[in-house]
Amino acid sequence: MRAIPSPLFFRLPETSENLSQLFAGNDMFLFKPEQKIKETLHFYDTFDWKTWKANNQVILNGKKLVVYDFKGHYAICSAPFRRVPRSFFPDSIDNKEISAKLGRLAKLRAFMQFGSVETLLQNWRLLDDNRKTVATVEFRRLSNNHQNDGSIFLTLYPVRGYDRFFESAAVRIRQACGNSTEITSKGYYQALMKDAGVTPGNYSSKPSVKLNPRDTILDSAKILQLSALDILSANEEWIPKHIDTEFLHDYRVAVRRIRSILAQCKGVFPPDKLAHYKKAFRELGKRTNNLRDQDVYLLQEKRFMSILPEQMRDFLKPFFTDLLNRQKKELRSFTRYLRSDAYRTLMHEWEHFLRSDISSDPETTPAAKTTTVDFAVLTVGKTWKKVIRHGRNISTVATDTELHALRIDCKKLRYLLEFYASVFPARTLQKVLKQLKTLQNNLGVFVDLSVQQTYLFDYLSSLEADTHAISFSAAIGGLITALHHEREETRQNFHNAFDTFDSDETEALFHALLKKSR
Repeated sequence: MRAIPSPLFFRLPETSENLSQLFAGNDMFLFKPEQKIKETLHFYDTFDWKTWKANNQVILNGKKLVVYDFKGHYAICSAPFRRVPRSFFPDSIDNKEISAKLGRLAKLRAFMQFGSVETLLQNWRLLDDNRKTVATVEFRRLSNNHQNDGSIFLTLYPVRGYDRFFESAAVRIRQACGNSTEITSKGYYQALMKDAGVTPGNYSSKPSVKLNPRDTILDSAKILQLSALDILSANEEWIPKHIDTEFLHDYRVAVRRIRSILAQCKGVFPPDKLAHYKKAFRELGKRTNNLRDQDVYLLQEKRFMSILPEQMRDFLKPFFTDLLNRQKKELRSFTRYLRSDAYRTLMHEWEHFLRSDISSDPETTPAAKTTTVDFAVLTVGKTWKKVIRHGRNISTVATDTELHALRIDCKKLRYLLEFYASVFPARTLQKVLKQLKTLQNNLGVFVDLSVQQTYLFDYLSSLEADTHAISFSAAIGGLITALHHEREETRQNFHNAFDTFDSDETEALFHALLKKSR
């Protein structure tokens, strides 16, 4: 079956919503206008624009939530939605199709309302001689009048079986308005959101700076640190609102990136400043540990419940109630710190330092004038060899301490590869990252299970011995046992995961990566 053509989009400045003007002198079509209506469009996406980056758009139009596909501009799925929330999670939607679709796009993030536009809409039907509808046209005028120029957006929709009429109508619109008025589906929504003061895709949790390989590492390190600081700033105002857990997660990752760069900056930044900021950001990271742990445990509630026999699950509910109360208290404490003079002073002084003209002293900062590409090759090479050396020295038993230390080494290597991504060959880098990810996944699961088990054991030890706590303690104990079995299974898989990374293939990729970058 022949595919139906995709709709076409046009931006028509200073044009009347009257098809007879566009088709003047053309007797191929008859026109039937429908009633003009006011329509408010509310735009939703995750904070990191997951749907937009997947070429989708989530819009609340009237009382219907619709997910559009940019490539063919069709509604992938829709569902009744009788509220206009500031944010929502996919699993709060009763419609299983749209809930599943949004859930696949964003597993942990909430969908937030980024903006709204008021529009005046009129639809026209294009009729043939037999008065059959052969195409439809949508005129949409923006009503906000604060960022638009009076433009009208025209969308030409096909009707199955009438491709010839659709194509003829498209030719006529291009002739009357000019080819430059035609825009893409994505451009159409981008223009609508611009009127709402929204710039889609303006946030990413990963550094996206392009470094000049021949710049000094001092200049590049400052650029990388400012990029990480931007991520801190973007998330800090949202953490207290607790819309979803990923604001804190991205914030913590940005802190770790800053610390990782500082760890590599011996001989690049002045020693006194380096020591000061290494300590400051280490303390900042520690302030978020408890809150992040609590977030993770609360996200695991359904999984923890499923691990236990059904008759024991209710006994675990007091644990999550207590955990939620602790989380709220911890969030209030960290919020106070984010709003404190001490925090603002740290961020201000850090930014001022990065933007200042840092002098290079051959005695105290001998590496400052090293080119970025040479520094990248040196530090990545050393860190990769450290991962290999430490991994090969891990005993057959693979103790908790050994695996935890190796995980930290792997994180440092991944951060360095991401920092210098613009310096390395892209295709080779992606292959290296893929090899590293498999090992990191194994280590990450192991360490997470270890932390969860330890937390639960300490929690259990703190309970007072009384008859009311027996069933509760039994549920916690059962959960600890189940997590222990998962952890030991992951431990057994470690050596296979490491051997895959410590292979001739991976070694060849690293050599190619470092050699080509010189």
